[in-house]
Amino acid sequence: MNSRAPELQPDYGFDGSPWAVAALCLVGVGCLGWGFAHCASPRLGIEISAALLLLCGALLVFLSGSYLYYTKVGKLHRRDRILSMIDWTGAERVLDLGTGRGLLMIGAAKRLTTGTSVGIDIWNAADLHGNTVEPTLMNAEIEGVQDRVEVRDDDARNLSFPDGSFDVVLSNLCLHNIPTPEGREKACREIARVLKPKGTAILADKSGTKAYGAILAREGLTVKHPRTSFDGSLCRMVVAVKN
Repeated sequence: MNSRAPELQPDYGFDGSPWAVAALCLVGVGCLGWGFAHCASPRLGIEISAALLLLCGALLVFLSGSYLYYTKVGKLHRRDRILSMIDWTGAERVLDLGTGRGLLMIGAAKRLTTGTSVGIDIWNAADLHGNTVEPTLMNAEIEGVQDRVEVRDDDARNLSFPDGSFDVVLSNLCLHNIPTPEGREKACREIARVLKPKGTAILADKSGTKAYGAILAREGLTVKHPRTSFDGSLCRMVVAVKN
């Protein structure tokens, strides 16, 4: 019998620390166990404590489960939703801020023919477990787009690209990691600077998108905020088009 090695699959990483999520889940299970064991206690104080622990345990298990769902499934749905907002010609030059394992960069590259998708990152392991450039390049090779991508070390607050370099700028869960409001404002202004006229920026984040939109509007972009959706985590978006 001939055996065939399974094809390699891209690995888009685990956002944050898997150990923190495991600890969260274990604490939740512990709370549920103690709560169930004591919820029928004849003592009112213990019964109330058990009820509170059941609520806390259920919440912790839900949060850890949602996080795992987002990491393995939800982020793929979010990628597809973001990319579906662009009317692709195949010739675009795309920038993905905080590319990590290349989720958006590679997704965009698969829609290109003559264009190029550029991913930048500062490779902070606190943002994505095992965040280094090598798995990103491996994912691009597995997905067959290595000839349409470019990966750089670059900081969103001080982009090394000339004005008007990109037709599309994308970002998912990146800008909130910049520690100061001034830094996030600078990143938004850099996004506006490197966009071509008529170019589109789509920024998805767990918070701050209203502020990002206000900054981009001050830079002269037309801004809208698509509806918030849940894909394992709350997804808030801002879409901005350069006039």
